[in-house]
Amino acid sequence: MNEKRQSPRIEKKFKSEVHSQDGMTFSTTIDMSSGGIFISTPEPVEIGSEVNLSIKLSNKEEIEIKGIVRWMDESEMKHGKAGMGIEFVELNSEQKDKINNIIKST
Repeated sequence: MNEKRQSPRIEKKFKSEVHSQDGMTFSTTIDMSSGGIFISTPEPVEIGSEVNLSIKLSNKEEIEIKGIVRWMDESEMKHGKAGMGIEFVELNSEQKDKINNIIKST
């Protein structure tokens, strides 16, 4: 598989929620970049779905981000967990800064 990412990924684990038109699921981030995130969830959302992510960065801070599901893995073979890759969309400057700070702190 050819690498399509434009930004390097870092391993980072945060609790998160994914809200879509199909409902809400709790998840855990596995890795992220400035352009997207892979989250572990037993119920991946269909490719192309628009989602709202709520990522809990600490006990007091979380970030809300819009995204689009770009790929999903329903098996637990490749990453050890079923999940989905989500591209961030419509990020404002504050959201970009928070994501970049998370990536730089690793």
